[in-house]
Amino acid sequence: MEKAIIRLRPHHALCLRNYIGKGYNDTFVENMDALHERLSSGEREMVQIILHRDSMCRACPREKDAACEKEDWVQQLDLAIAKKCGLRSGLWISWQELCDIMDQHIFDADVWGKLCADCEWYELCVKVRNEKSAG
Repeated sequence: MEKAIIRLRPHHALCLRNYIGKGYNDTFVENMDALHERLSSGEREMVQIILHRDSMCRACPREKDAACEKEDWVQQLDLAIAKKCGLRSGLWISWQELCDIMDQHIFDADVWGKLCADCEWYELCVKVRNEKSAG
């Protein structure tokens, strides 16, 4: 059986990078768990960058009529992250390479806080990033 393609919005790639098992509801967490486990398996997993509904959105309770309740905000965030990282819609990239790019252009470049500060999950991500850098 062929594996499902993992398609990610740029901001969801950041979310998966800091994921620790928290989410909106059980369905969303189960989907995130499965994506995170697959991407963290050690196998070379390829993802496709897209700028619309992706593999995480399908389980999100905030999805309304095939779009996010905060679609304007997430579109702006996706475009800003894509620009900073040199990503484009339709790009196929390995998860490891994407993580390296995000680390270099978002996390290590200290632009992450500026991009994600308005996200409701930001404080949790700060905690996760601090624990990763301390450990």
